[in-house]
Amino acid sequence: MRGIVNDVLERLLESSPAVSSTQLAKAAGISRQAAHKRLKQLVASGALRSSGKARAARYAWAQEKAPAVPLRQRLDVDSAGSLYRLSARLLLADVVSGEVTLDFTGVVDVGEEFLEEVFLVWAPAHPRVSLRVEHLPARFAPMLLGLAKAARAQGAGEAQAQAARS
Repeated sequence: MRGIVNDVLERLLESSPAVSSTQLAKAAGISRQAAHKRLKQLVASGALRSSGKARAARYAWAQEKAPAVPLRQRLDVDSAGSLYRLSARLLLADVVSGEVTLDFTGVVDVGEEFLEEVFLVWAPAHPRVSLRVEHLPARFAPMLLGLAKAARAQGAGEAQAQAARS
């Protein structure tokens, strides 16, 4: 039963900043006293905080819940421009996910500065984020492959330097 009550409480707290024991009781289909008891347990455990007394008490999350982080993110390169380093920085500024797909649909020209910033500067600085490329025009593939080789060489050079320090 606690699972159902907790689910109902979560839904209520998503829609309003604070709830009362009466609101929880009606939504969960339990008595007000049972709802009050469960809310008090959650306050004691630190999950909720209460304000007010008796029937005027309201309950809210003790800490704001962190926003959900998407596992995948799709970025349209055409919307940001694809020639300069600044365009790459602005495009990747708000990336928070584990997998990013760079969609080159509609891109007519790609600058080497843009690709260097993405693959030689940004990607090594964010090792937990994997990059995928989609719809890259075929004429830019050799440039991308050259950057991939440079990135591998850069990573191998860093590994050798780290081994020498050890």
